[in-house]
Amino acid sequence: MQTRKALALAVLAALAALAALAAWHGFFFYRDNFSTHFPIKSIAADIYRAAEIPLWNFFDGGGQPLGGNPNTLTFYPDNVLYLFLPAHVAFNLHFLLHLGLAYAVMRALTRSHFGAALYTLSGLAVSATAFYNLIVAIPAIPLAFLAIDRRRPLLLGAAFGLLALAGEPVTIAASVLAVAILAVGRMSLRELTAAGALAALIASPQLIAYADIAGEVERAAGMSARTVLNASLHPIRIAEIALGPVIGVLNEPGGEHRARLFSTIFLGLITIPALVRRSRFTVIAAVMLFFALGRYNPIVAAAVEAMPLIRIVRFPEKFVMPMIAALVVLAAGFYRTARWKQAWVVITFVPLVWTAWRALPVDWYAPYELAPVTSRRIRGESVVRAGVLPARAEYRLRARALEPLFGATAGVRYALTPSPDGMHSLRSRMVVERYAVVGEGIRAKYLRMAGCDVPRALAPAYFPRRLASASTIYEEAAVVESPRFDERTDAVIPGPLFEPAPARVIRYAERGQTIEVAVEASGPALLVVNQTYFSAWRANGGTLATLPVNIDRLGVVVPGGRTNVVLRFGGNRLAVAAAWLVSTVALLLIAGSQLVEKLHRRAGQVERPADEDRPRG
Repeated sequence: MQTRKALALAVLAALAALAALAAWHGFFFYRDNFSTHFPIKSIAADIYRAAEIPLWNFFDGGGQPLGGNPNTLTFYPDNVLYLFLPAHVAFNLHFLLHLGLAYAVMRALTRSHFGAALYTLSGLAVSATAFYNLIVAIPAIPLAFLAIDRRRPLLLGAAFGLLALAGEPVTIAASVLAVAILAVGRMSLRELTAAGALAALIASPQLIAYADIAGEVERAAGMSARTVLNASLHPIRIAEIALGPVIGVLNEPGGEHRARLFSTIFLGLITIPALVRRSRFTVIAAVMLFFALGRYNPIVAAAVEAMPLIRIVRFPEKFVMPMIAALVVLAAGFYRTARWKQAWVVITFVPLVWTAWRALPVDWYAPYELAPVTSRRIRGESVVRAGVLPARAEYRLRARALEPLFGATAGVRYALTPSPDGMHSLRSRMVVERYAVVGEGIRAKYLRMAGCDVPRALAPAYFPRRLASASTIYEEAAVVESPRFDERTDAVIPGPLFEPAPARVIRYAERGQTIEVAVEASGPALLVVNQTYFSAWRANGGTLATLPVNIDRLGVVVPGGRTNVVLRFGGNRLAVAAAWLVSTVALLLIAGSQLVEKLHRRAGQVERPADEDRPRG
């Protein structure tokens, strides 16, 4: 027993040392991590350290919401790491901690180190390290299964609360469906309702922040059925679960051209005999596969075509996450009763380790340590062709080219950047779309209005002398693109016109999440601030009116005299802060209760053998 404990401790120490090395000198670089998640977390890290809530991103798309965007994980508990660690180390630890949690949770669920190792080395877990938000589901889904198995509403609420803080609606929907199959006859409706209420409480800061922008972002307009179904599980890839990545992994040259989300979903041959077992997990795997096929399933494809309301989410391939978790439970159950255990270990883990080595999206960090540049706003078009070079070479080249949005880590701001996740302003999408189709002369006008680093670009804050009115956003675009429109002196607004008085900007400053503009006007005037308009902007606590200008820029109506205009984003800032505090306390209490319960259980396990050894009189 002592030898086994010593060996276990040695293995843990080696893994901890390897994790520390990977966290400090490595970088989970691939796909969304590089272009979106790491820049966002680097930006947010500075805001956290200033003891502010990251609600606005000055670097993306001429200014866009940060905290309200569910893909930013602004209120996720491990953000505390960014307070005292370099951004790339905290970023890497997010993945490593979730892989460790996945091992521990699957170990508890399957009561098997085999099942835990199978899940942590699975193609799904390795592929999820390319997505800062999706890695959260790797431990959260089996945690939800474990909660049903043990009838623990607290654990179930925590699992779905964490999924909601990661802001991935398809993963949440898939997990809800899987849990519903598992929960029938095992948990009461009252317990499930309590778990749902707890999940909503944990997710409340994200929900409140998102409510500020929900009706004004691109997702509100929905997506095409083709976009929604784009990343669907190809039927050929069903064989990949047992046989391995038969069509390669996405880290290889040309991989970006394949319409798939996960690099690999490989588990191994053990899934074939495991499926013979009669279990609710077999039903879960089958149901998840049905939806994961997406456009290759005529029923799912027809449903998406017929129901525009569901087109605010995308990529049915995410349904494989509960499917793979269920298959691991089945495989662990088969292994428990298998005769040739050592043979199954070799057959399973040798190809798994090889595939993980090929697919793991880790690179040395050095190429991405960019020296800070003078902060400036640039257009933000990609200059590197995707999918031609091997992934690591391509992303190193993108780093040196300060590609969107990664150049923000060096201080570059982007103006006309298309939204990578549909969370930019609808008005900004109009500007990006018009910029793509108009002639060079009008393009230059859009660049100047966005405050790009071009000749005669407009200042961060200025006063137009003449105003025009338009009743629709399309009319606004027509006015802006008219030869008679001079962006240096003119502005177009929706709604009623007024005659702006002469005015001037005395001082413009950004302090953390706050913009301060000192102005002087001889009467009511329109101040244009070169940030994207959302109705959640508050000028002087809401006492000054705000409105969209020149399609998507922020306008503030200022009174005559000297005024210090203070702009902050977020209509429910206090509610978000309070909800974040409550959410954090709830998670800490749940974690504490589970720790106490585990200690009591261990104490009971120590006492029972002693009681049995007592001589009976």
